[in-house]
Amino acid sequence: MCSYSGFSLAIPMSAVSSIFIYNEKADFKYHYNSENRNTYISLPVLFNCPFSRAYHGIILKFGETDNEVAEDKIILLSTEIEKEKEIPSNRLYSIPKVFCYMQFSSIFKGIFFNSNSSADDLTLLLNPEQLVQNIQKEIIK
Repeated sequence: MCSYSGFSLAIPMSAVSSIFIYNEKADFKYHYNSENRNTYISLPVLFNCPFSRAYHGIILKFGETDNEVAEDKIILLSTEIEKEKEIPSNRLYSIPKVFCYMQFSSIFKGIFFNSNSSADDLTLLLNPEQLVQNIQKEIIK
């Protein structure tokens, strides 16, 4: 789980291959490195949180080869990963269908309201596969 302005982001562990410390500035939404064929997606920039710095890189399982070399990977750059938390499926709510018309909302699988249920205390569950599909469409344009 990573904090952003007004919400937290959860990434399903089933989509995560590994996590590493990221020390460089990520002032781009996405970047394709033609040398190692890695695609980097900066979540702080994508979520319009320019003052949130990317501290961690999250290598996704899909889009990678079986080799040990860091090539052909899809890497999410995110704010500091603060904790691992299991969200019970009965507390995870679907994104309302009306938001499906907004391309941005399709990258989320669900909403989890923390115990105090305030608007600033919600967690969005990322749909990494949809996010990558959206970014790949942008790269091809």
